[in-house]
Amino acid sequence: MVIYKIHPVNPQRRHLETVAKILKTGNGIAVYPTDTVYGMGACITNPRALDRISNILHKDKTRLFSFICCDFAQIAKFAIMSNAHFRLMKRYLPGPYTFILPATSFVPKKISPKRKTVGIRIPSYPAIRQLVELLGEPIANTSINIAENLRGDSEEVKAAVVHEVEVMLDAGPLHEPAGSTIVDLTGDVPLVVRQGKGVWEEGQQ
Repeated sequence: MVIYKIHPVNPQRRHLETVAKILKTGNGIAVYPTDTVYGMGACITNPRALDRISNILHKDKTRLFSFICCDFAQIAKFAIMSNAHFRLMKRYLPGPYTFILPATSFVPKKISPKRKTVGIRIPSYPAIRQLVELLGEPIANTSINIAENLRGDSEEVKAAVVHEVEVMLDAGPLHEPAGSTIVDLTGDVPLVVRQGKGVWEEGQQ
């Protein structure tokens, strides 16, 4: 595993470009910081990498995936949003939230053969946003198989993923690591599935 130390606010572009190339070619999987915890993922258009992500998800059914996007234009390709959903999400994104929406046909079947929904994120963390912008496509993201309170500790993360990924963007320990707040928008009203780092101001359903 190759490790690139990055600045948490102004990540070095040369490192992001190198990681983008690794994700775009071969079967690359990367680990990266977000505004919640460190995540692990691959390009959604890289079939060999998606096979590896698929194997990880199949072995551990609790580790679901989400798409990390850089803007709402990317979201619109992979998730079905009503105007009301768009207005709601605009109030919270970028930020530590995952929104569950109906999936479009562009969501790869390799990692979602039966599910009709997709979790969508736009983190506020500069490094991952800039990486996704360089890629020009979302990252299929999943959690790292260690205790949640350790997923913001870069040293613990390194030890856990050293045999699973090719590259890691190391921004050091993350501030107040916690999972994202997950909100299901597939029903009649928003449903908070998990209260995480993001404060939900609409009122819990």
